[in-house]
Amino acid sequence: MTSKPQGTAYGAWLLLAISIVSLILAAVATFNEGNGIAYTPGTYLVLVSTAFLLVGSLLLTLARGMPRWLGGLITFLFLLDLLGTGLAAYLLQAEWLLACMGAGLVAWLVHVIADPATGKRSHRMTQRQEATS
Repeated sequence: MTSKPQGTAYGAWLLLAISIVSLILAAVATFNEGNGIAYTPGTYLVLVSTAFLLVGSLLLTLARGMPRWLGGLITFLFLLDLLGTGLAAYLLQAEWLLACMGAGLVAWLVHVIADPATGKRSHRMTQRQEATS
């Protein structure tokens, strides 16, 4: 028996919104010649990593029926991407992008802790669980 995910994944939707804003900020930092870091390898790296954040958040938000192991892997990789992009934003002195990564960490925590269960799960109730329900 498989259970359907119920409820709204607020953390995943918040991650999607933060990823979109982060990608815009990374593009501005990469191509704005007035900031001193434009067209550097670090800004290209941040631009690519924020694009990966957007792809990962789209997967977490829209593909709610994915297997449990894949959702966990994407969530873990999303955390690594948030931390790495935050470090790169700190080193590039891109304060707004760093703030987005901080907000992304909060949204990631909301996704991990408060979002409803996602993915395919099959479990059988024990006799004790059946008796208490």
